[in-house]
Amino acid sequence: MIRIARLCKTFNANTPDAKTATRDLDLSVADGEFVAVIGGNGAGKSTLLNLVAGALLPDSGTIEIAGKDVTRSPEHRRSRCVARVFQDPMTGTAPMLSVEENLVLAEMRARGRGWRQALTGRRRDRYREALAGLGLGLEDRLGARAGLLSGGQRQALALVMATLEAPQVLLLDEHTAALDPRTSAAVMEATRHLVAALRLTTLMVTHNMEHALQYGSRIVMMADGAVRADLSAADKQGLSVADLVERFHIADDRMMLS
Repeated sequence: MIRIARLCKTFNANTPDAKTATRDLDLSVADGEFVAVIGGNGAGKSTLLNLVAGALLPDSGTIEIAGKDVTRSPEHRRSRCVARVFQDPMTGTAPMLSVEENLVLAEMRARGRGWRQALTGRRRDRYREALAGLGLGLEDRLGARAGLLSGGQRQALALVMATLEAPQVLLLDEHTAALDPRTSAAVMEATRHLVAALRLTTLMVTHNMEHALQYGSRIVMMADGAVRADLSAADKQGLSVADLVERFHIADDRMMLS
């Protein structure tokens, strides 16, 4: 599904402040895989997601999604096949709109159509069904303003909005990092449900190695802008957070916290 080859990105190139964010990065992700991407600050994780999403264009290298070269495709074109959920629960939803208005906006945006006349009974039934599977009670709050929801509920809503039209690729950029542990666990279970139900090819950047071990079908470790280790489901079987810390000599406190 995703094929990345020799991807390079340098910020402030040819200046004293030049910073290489990705360096000849190679990564392939199969259809339906859930890959957890870990690494210390400055490893290149978020830059990788920005490059896949089209928010940044690489200096060199290629990106293919479902066999199509999207290396130079702008973000708005790529958004029809690539969806993203960010760390901040305030991002990704419109706080002044209701839950159902946010959902219909996401649906119509994916289809390139207007939305104000699109709130039909059939759509409301579809939205209730999609939200009910998350176990957060959002199916009973379709008329509630998104800005009045808890952080966890807003992230869950952002997840459903991102996946409503079944994108080919889902990018999760530390999407539980701003939540308390209990809410984080609930959102991760909602994530697992949606990824499995829709068979989404997923890249999840996380500093929570417990989440990486529990939810990722693979774990990719990045450092200095490149992939330094790639653990399959069999490789990570039986590993603990302490094992990962020891194996990769991780010194980032955020990553050692579960």
